[in-house]
Amino acid sequence: MFNYYNLNDVEFENLCKDVMERMLCSKLRIFAKGTDGGIDLTDNTINHNIIVQVKHYIRSKFSDLRTTLRKEVSKVEKWNPNKYYLCCGMELTDANIREIYNMFSSYMESDENIITLIEIDEFLQKPENSDIVRKHYKLWLYSSGILNQLLNQNIFVDCEALLSDIEEECKYFVQTEIYNKCLDCLDKHRIIMLTGGPGVGKTITSKMLVLYYASQNYTVRYTTNGDISDIKRALSSNNDLKEIVLLDDCLGQHYFNMKETQESELTYLIKYIKMHENKKLILNSRITILNEAKQRYEQFNLFFKEKKINEITINLDSISALEKAKIFYNHLIFKNLPKEYYSNIREDKNYLKIIMHPSYTPRIIEHVTLCSNYLKISPDKYADYILRNLDNPNDIWKNEYYHRIKEEDRAFLTTLYSLTDTIIEYSVLKKCFEKRLSQMNNIDYTLNNFEMVLARLNQSIIKIVDYKSKMHVGVINPSVNDFLKQIFISNNLEVNEIRRAIVNFLQLKRCYSEVELPQIIEKMVRDGTIYNIDFNNQNEKDYFIVANICINLVLNKVYKATIKSYLCNSYGCAIINQKLLSHQDILKKLLEEPCYSYYDIKNILDEQCIENMLEGMELGDLTSTINVLWEQYFVKEDFEKQSWFIRLCKKILSDEISRYIDDLQVSDYCDNYDIQALINENSSYYEYGVCLDKKSVVSTIKSWIRDDVYEEISEKISVLNENIYTNIKIPTIHVNESDIEKFIDSYMEPDPDDYYEPSGNSGDSFIGEIEAIFDR
Repeated sequence: MFNYYNLNDVEFENLCKDVMERMLCSKLRIFAKGTDGGIDLTDNTINHNIIVQVKHYIRSKFSDLRTTLRKEVSKVEKWNPNKYYLCCGMELTDANIREIYNMFSSYMESDENIITLIEIDEFLQKPENSDIVRKHYKLWLYSSGILNQLLNQNIFVDCEALLSDIEEECKYFVQTEIYNKCLDCLDKHRIIMLTGGPGVGKTITSKMLVLYYASQNYTVRYTTNGDISDIKRALSSNNDLKEIVLLDDCLGQHYFNMKETQESELTYLIKYIKMHENKKLILNSRITILNEAKQRYEQFNLFFKEKKINEITINLDSISALEKAKIFYNHLIFKNLPKEYYSNIREDKNYLKIIMHPSYTPRIIEHVTLCSNYLKISPDKYADYILRNLDNPNDIWKNEYYHRIKEEDRAFLTTLYSLTDTIIEYSVLKKCFEKRLSQMNNIDYTLNNFEMVLARLNQSIIKIVDYKSKMHVGVINPSVNDFLKQIFISNNLEVNEIRRAIVNFLQLKRCYSEVELPQIIEKMVRDGTIYNIDFNNQNEKDYFIVANICINLVLNKVYKATIKSYLCNSYGCAIINQKLLSHQDILKKLLEEPCYSYYDIKNILDEQCIENMLEGMELGDLTSTINVLWEQYFVKEDFEKQSWFIRLCKKILSDEISRYIDDLQVSDYCDNYDIQALINENSSYYEYGVCLDKKSVVSTIKSWIRDDVYEEISEKISVLNENIYTNIKIPTIHVNESDIEKFIDSYMEPDPDDYYEPSGNSGDSFIGEIEAIFDR
């Protein structure tokens, strides 16, 4: 018989679900206690054609089961299922079975509807059901005797580190889809490389894979010190002998400590495994270290390019919400969390907030469920304590930052943080990082350090994404930014080093406080070093420099060309990074003394420049700019220039007003109206329904929009000088009726039902099953 005694209540219920689905050829659903009146499993939530109740009761007395079942009778009568089954984790006598059957005979075809532990075991022992056994790892793990062989180690060779705490770790392990994928891959291809960031479960997954194959009579070879040469010598030349090798942290704990021959030895081992069909190889490594190895050794990299090694990455997105729930539950149950702490987890479904948290990792869950940690917290604050740890998982990143990566990697990360909280364009980051490297000591500049760091850190601490057809870089998890923020707050020396290497305007904003920044910028504008700073584009750079010239009244001939570029090419452009002065305010200051004479603004503002300034501006800014030019510049000019400007304004304003009308969005206006009142006014109510005069509603809204648009345009152009205003006519305003109809239709659609939409990965599809785990 399989060993069922190490199954907790959730695991036994899931096992029974798989068994009964196979027996009945019907899909079943699990419910939380109380969600559907106490039903454990059913095929149909409406009429409950089939109901299966699962009673764990392993190592319990029949008298306890009898008491519980008597309470179930009235519930079953209420449910009135066509078929009622009972799965019991006990070995029942004939008398026990008859007694249970008599309770529920109205809903059972025979006493065979009572499935005892013996019948469950007989079913699972059949070869055609071996997939269910494999799915529930504790069955084969504890029944195969593998853990009992730990002491004599007759199938484990040099595995002290592997065996030291594996029995304890098995309790918390959940057989995830990643684990199943690894099993399938090993069965088919015999070699896998399991990679991922810190704390996501690489090592425990690898260990459990090894135990499975040990249960299939594989001899285990293991190392965690990267000494591959010992493994090579230990492997048997007998191809009939089944062996599996686990190289934990196969490339070393720290890549800067790797042996020079590490990749070549590993390459040899991979080739050896490929040649012997009874050998299997499990590799795992931090993804940063693996990327370093690929860079250093081309032949090793080719194994991945040619798919001779199947690389499987564990990340947060690859662990489903249900799997996270099971991991969390296992830690709570097998660490014997006190009831008062568990109650706080269940309160207000706090477990959902924890499971769906974007920073959830098994490592954090392990940490917060340690007795030495949670006993420092009062029971009613336990869920808050866990969420705080998830909000600020700095310990993981602190260890990675200070102990696992190189000096230039740390400089890379702080440089990245000096640019963005989200993502930054690859080329921008590269230039900033290389400036930072140029000021560091003991850097080998013959290497492409940027690409090497990028490759090492990718998918471990950072991510590379394609955004608007350009490569961008950002941190892999928001918690990394939280940690780096603390570096900026607490490490003044590091921040000063970044400041010395500033290349991009974004760094100025992030490396100086709002109080410090204006003084720094003024100094840079006065001494001309502002020209060394990069911006998103030339328009932003022109705007930023000229705005600061006006703010600080900087008179320096070196800026004359920039002012001309700004007025002729950048005036009116949208500015993303910094809004210091409006374009109109800058223009006013440039048309005043001393800037007007010092920078010879009159000669800059030729006809082509003025036309460039006015083209493409939105209506409000356009009228303001026209007023400034007229009042501060053209009133000083002769009649001919004034006439030219009036004609230009008429043309450009007419074009912009037409564009304004063409671009109007019906929904922008409809949101301001009482649509419901209008619908009510135009609806006729009958005994069997409502008839809406949609045509009348559309006509009314169309009239409202026309009036509003006309009023808006009139208000915007009314500020113009009379000489220009009298030349402007507002054309007929056309409103798209079909857009109004679409708005009305969407307005009248019923609101969707409310539903819980958790953050994180597709958790909503698992909510019921997650509740079934915790609400018991």
